[in-house]
Amino acid sequence: MPKKGELSKTARASLANREQLNHLTNRVCASCGERIMLADLQPVKVVGVGMKYYHKEHYKVG
Repeated sequence: MPKKGELSKTARASLANREQLNHLTNRVCASCGERIMLADLQPVKVVGVGMKYYHKEHYKVG
């Protein structure tokens, strides 16, 4: 058992194995028409249309 305030052995191993995966997706930005990297993907559900995908910096609410 880990002491109070410490992570378990499994939790420490899980954090150590986490890596940032960032690759080019097949999704195309509805604003600029370019393919989107995974880290920049902003999916938006549009009523009556379905899903639209944007770069995070291209999507504005309002």
